[in-house]
Amino acid sequence: MKHRKFELVTFNNKKKVFHLIYTSGLQVECPYSSLSIEKNVVEAGPDTEVGNHCFYFILENGYTGYVPFDQPLHIIRHPDYVREEVLYKVTVELQDIIALRKIPKRELARRLETSVTQVNRLLDQTNYKKDLSRLIEIATIIGYEFKWSLKKAA
Repeated sequence: MKHRKFELVTFNNKKKVFHLIYTSGLQVECPYSSLSIEKNVVEAGPDTEVGNHCFYFILENGYTGYVPFDQPLHIIRHPDYVREEVLYKVTVELQDIIALRKIPKRELARRLETSVTQVNRLLDQTNYKKDLSRLIEIATIIGYEFKWSLKKAA
């Protein structure tokens, strides 16, 4: 995901939101309520101790909180975040089935007409530079049907 670091964090106590700017240029508003914040914020900014991968905020009562880079993306259901979340879940599920059924990666590679190294890349849950269509192919090869279901977002 390209949105991993914060460049700037500002807050608006009247609107009860954080305005977040990622180093990628993405700008997001994150409501206090989604972080269970009820008091006013007196200070906020990128946390340099962790390389700006999260931001901190200090409330008027002195409480300090920290928010990792992906939490606001999850809250607003940003498309990049949702895509990676789906890829992660499908990949982990395929890994579990392949391990349980003891399916050799060499056989998967042969049936996909690719290398074992490429199969390993496809089954790496931290690799988000892959196509969902290739995961659907793997599911089909191991005898599983891939079903889509859409529901209205909350």
